[in-house]
Amino acid sequence: MGLIRILLVDDHQVMRQGLRSLLDLEQEIQVVGEAGTGTEALQLIDQTHPDIVLLDLKLTDMSGTEVCRRVTAQYPEIAVLILTAISSGQEVLECVDAGAKGYLLKDVDVDELTRTIRAIHHGESVLDPKVTQAVLQRARGLSPDSAPALTLTDQERGIVRLIAQGFTNKEIGEKMFLSPNTVKFHISDIMQKLKVKRRAEVAFKAAGEHLI
Repeated sequence: MGLIRILLVDDHQVMRQGLRSLLDLEQEIQVVGEAGTGTEALQLIDQTHPDIVLLDLKLTDMSGTEVCRRVTAQYPEIAVLILTAISSGQEVLECVDAGAKGYLLKDVDVDELTRTIRAIHHGESVLDPKVTQAVLQRARGLSPDSAPALTLTDQERGIVRLIAQGFTNKEIGEKMFLSPNTVKFHISDIMQKLKVKRRAEVAFKAAGEHLI
């Protein structure tokens, strides 16, 4: 397998240097560039063509969410992994809508960061459990006046909650006494109802629609 090429985007130089030092220790990961602003990031992406953009949300010239939206629109083959101190459920939902493949908080340890980078490079989507909880809390705190346009069965809501906690199809099946194939069928049906294309978006979309 080839190198996983990373572009670091953070407005703090010390943070970028620290990340580069840590990631340079990983044989299969190569940092191909650093950017301190959104504008610089977009220019470097065009020059370096990284596999993953490791992106902070707080930048001086534009929001990280806007950078994410532009990257995924112009370079759909490039994955965006958000690494930020912001745990707001609203921010997470906006990043998912913008096409981010992952969302981690900056208190993550280096082993979890590198595992996430590898998972995203393999096509998976990864969300920090603390972030998922923030989204669910936000959904529970919303006014009941805005009724959801979609509905999920009790069983489907149970599956969504387990997805949000990071369980695999097999583990969900064991907990709900269903076969992995049945779980897979239900998840496919849920994704169609929610009109999402990625498994990782299920919990966020369900929370945003006030379904869990």
